[in-house]
Amino acid sequence: MRFTPIIALLSNTSRGNRIRNISILRRSSTATLSSMIIATEKTFECSDGMSLATCHWTNANVDAPSPSPLSQSASSLPTRRILCLHGWLDNAASFHRLAPLLLDSSVSSSSTASSNDKVDGDGKISMGVPSTEIVALDFPGHGKSGHKSVDGPPQLLAEYAYYVAELVDALQWGNNEGADSAVSGSRTAMGNIKRNTDSLVNGEGKESPPSPSPATNNTSTATTQNKIILVGHSMGAGVATILCAAFPEWFSSLVLLEGGLVARNANDAARHVRAACQRRLKSNRTLFPNHRGGGSEEGIGFSPPPRAKVYNDLDVAIKARLSTTERMPGDQSLSYEAARELVLRATTPAAAMTTSTTTTDDLPSSLSSSESIVFRHDPRLQWPSLQYYTREQVEAFYHDVHASRIPVCCLSATDGWPVEAWAENLVKDVLNPVYRKQLSGSHHFHADPDSVHAVAENVLAFLEEQNL
Repeated sequence: MRFTPIIALLSNTSRGNRIRNISILRRSSTATLSSMIIATEKTFECSDGMSLATCHWTNANVDAPSPSPLSQSASSLPTRRILCLHGWLDNAASFHRLAPLLLDSSVSSSSTASSNDKVDGDGKISMGVPSTEIVALDFPGHGKSGHKSVDGPPQLLAEYAYYVAELVDALQWGNNEGADSAVSGSRTAMGNIKRNTDSLVNGEGKESPPSPSPATNNTSTATTQNKIILVGHSMGAGVATILCAAFPEWFSSLVLLEGGLVARNANDAARHVRAACQRRLKSNRTLFPNHRGGGSEEGIGFSPPPRAKVYNDLDVAIKARLSTTERMPGDQSLSYEAARELVLRATTPAAAMTTSTTTTDDLPSSLSSSESIVFRHDPRLQWPSLQYYTREQVEAFYHDVHASRIPVCCLSATDGWPVEAWAENLVKDVLNPVYRKQLSGSHHFHADPDSVHAVAENVLAFLEEQNL
């Protein structure tokens, strides 16, 4: 996998503008850290041709707008490495408010160095928080990432997990020995988990994994410094859980924001396949009218010709996004500010989508508020999945995460996505998070300006409790 820096963006309210002169970030000697964080956009090319768009934040040095994790020496590795996974039909912009706050010690209520976040004369940050790097990606078909090929599989959580694993390998996070060693190491770690839990049997004859303890959270041989703090929202929380179960040696902790794994009744498997096939057959006639022979002439990574609705301007598209949120289950809401950031990253001028080979590099870096736009997400994301996990599989994933001693933080919202009682019980009794709270807000409480600070405070409190 290779990566390409695109542009540097401000990660505060004016983040949509190009940075012409980095010195504008050093206007005040008492500026808070979170208001000065730079987000850098990079595109990673996967081995199968898929392009993954990512946003990077760091508190290491404001004079380095394009930090390259691939070129860092071992001595300069950040103490905290945070990887953020977004929800279904969202994108990396959902973390634009949370990420800078996770780099700022003044956000943490327990921090004793919050008053020390200042900028010295050389433009370097004096911080009371560890050196940290945060990466948020756009899943395939979302945001600025590429689409799956015409003959590619529909969305599956395990498929998303694969692309995250390839990104982790490219970043050299979690394990510096490469993908082959990482996979081998995972098998060893999973074997250790099985051996360690075989002797722990409770009164009902079931395995009872040991509880996580700070700084000794799994059986990995990788250094704690190089391990990843994995943060997932909604669907991204499900992908994050799968990754932690499959590659426990990569991760130091797991943070679930309004999400987890979704399960279906095993007896309904045939019905789900039928529904998915019927939807796919119907949609393909519209999406791919020129591909009757099967396969993709354009190859892996080809973006399907869009049949997207054209919105007259940005504001109309934002209102459409807000309307969609209101139709979701539960008492859902989304702030205009958060919706705007998601829409800016999810749309492109209608004129730019007139060809069938649009790539991330072809997309404009900014939108005019008055031009016609379309959402560029892959319309196949709205198809039913061909495969869902059963309750037994979900329980097994949760068990493996807990058995690996990865500490888990679960944060939910008072007006969040409705969760069935059995799913709540699986999280509580099997995944057994060491930190669990319900916070004020809706499903996107990590993106809304009124609720994001509480989310950041609790994530930082969890990390401090775990000595991470």
